[in-house]
Amino acid sequence: MIIEFSFSNYRSFKNTVTLSMVASPLRETRINEEDVMFPIENTDYKLLRSAAIFGANASGKSNVVKAMDFFKQYIINSFKNIQAGEAIAVEPFKLSIESMKEPSSFEMIIIIDGCQYRYGMEVDKNAVREEWLYKKACKKRAREVEIFYREDDSINVHPSFTIGADLVERKMIRSNALLLSASAQFNDTTAVKIIEWLNGTDIISCSEEDKLWDMSVNHLDDDNMRERIINFARYADLGIDNIEKSDNHILTQHIQYNDKGDQAGLLITPFRNMESEGTIKYFSLAYPILNALDHGSRLIIDEFDSKLHPLLTRRIVSLFNSKKTNPRNAQLVLTSHDSDLMGTGSLRRDQIWFTQKNRFGASDLYSLADYQVRNDASFEKDYLAGKYGATPIIGDLAAVLNQ
Repeated sequence: MIIEFSFSNYRSFKNTVTLSMVASPLRETRINEEDVMFPIENTDYKLLRSAAIFGANASGKSNVVKAMDFFKQYIINSFKNIQAGEAIAVEPFKLSIESMKEPSSFEMIIIIDGCQYRYGMEVDKNAVREEWLYKKACKKRAREVEIFYREDDSINVHPSFTIGADLVERKMIRSNALLLSASAQFNDTTAVKIIEWLNGTDIISCSEEDKLWDMSVNHLDDDNMRERIINFARYADLGIDNIEKSDNHILTQHIQYNDKGDQAGLLITPFRNMESEGTIKYFSLAYPILNALDHGSRLIIDEFDSKLHPLLTRRIVSLFNSKKTNPRNAQLVLTSHDSDLMGTGSLRRDQIWFTQKNRFGASDLYSLADYQVRNDASFEKDYLAGKYGATPIIGDLAAVLNQ
């Protein structure tokens, strides 16, 4: 489970921002609290099942997702896939001369098997400048224990982190690799748990259509999952009666009718050649959505609403926000332009986040829960009116045509 994710000096973000999945003490009347949040046993706080990030084009929404993806991929791959002396593919905020010279920072607080882990790093293109891991039990008044702390070449390791300590003693940690990543390669229990948790967190950019398509296609060989994906498509009233995989080709089956309205045959067509872009997108999202709900894992989607009808996006969010359809407490984080999600009672204030750039080109991330808002206020109407910021400032387009 994600508690929060913080980062700074990455792409369009200069200062530290935090996306929190901790429920705020709000008095919301339009949404059932038991649906959108779940308690963490033996603690005083509750976590949200979903969060949506809104904002103008180029305001930084996608960069929040890219920050999460960099965090995941670098942890998984830094030791095994990056060679000695190879540059780290991190991108600092480039509109500030000072920021370009400073490291980028990332930290995530998560829960795995009843324990809370706080792991973070500061990296630039040349090396890991800082790295830290803390752990504490999910119990009231539990104390946080430092597993290790690294600053350049100096690494302090807790005695219980034996594999990590051995790697440090043998000087096996390269300057451009993470101690956590290296420890997982040598089967340290804690490091492996965190890596497996990250591998179970799907981060999807809907602009990567082939990757998203393959994710669902690769699971059509599983008869049970194939039937569930087909039912997922039927629910959306896409007109698809069946989906088949033949010689690595995906085919859709449609019922043909005669003039009397009786079934007269079946039409089988290549899926990606004949179906609409929205149908392809919806099908491609089927597996990651079902997988997250099945396993109580995390699903992070950029441009979630592109090519989808607002009723479908609302319904998918409701699957995560319902205690009945999400009993394992899967978490969904998405970016969207679909302001309808704010106005339908789908989201609480603490589930609504905004990104906005200042005049220096630096993005900010903030929550609607930071605002004093009446319980009966129209979030969508007020947002589109510019009350919360995060909307585009549109000039006189007619003047451009006159030129």
